[in-house]
Parts: sequence; structure tokens; C-alpha cells
Amino acid sequence: MAELLTGAGRTEEAVAVLERHASRNSHDLAGYLIDIGRVQDALTILQRHAARPPEPSGGTWHDEPPF
Repeated sequence: MAELLTGAGRTEEAVAVLERHASRNSHDLAGYLIDIGRVQDALTILQRHAARPPEPSGGTWHDEPPF
């Protein structure tokens, strides 16, 4: 939907649509924010939703099947 809005020259509306689900659309949202000159907002979104490394497992490691 955001892509269609942007294609119709309605980027502000596309941003509004994506902001409702920013956690799932952070990359697309950041791109549209940059397009409309909101670079700082884009950086904030990307930093907030940057992938975090997984927590270390408390379990033991095994070298034999099944893995």
C-alpha cells in the first residue's frame, strides 16, 4: 500500500501507513522518511530496530547426532 501511495506522489501518507507497523517495516519506513527529508527520524527508526545478537544458550553443546 505504501508503495502505491508513494507512486501516486503521496509519500507523507505512505509514511503514516508504515508508522503504524514500524517494527515490521523499519527499512521501508526509513527509506520513505529519507525521501521526504526526515533523515534524523530515519536514523532513529533504524537504530531502534537494529538486529540484536541472540542471547547465549544456557544449554550444553553436543558433537554427536542429532544436532
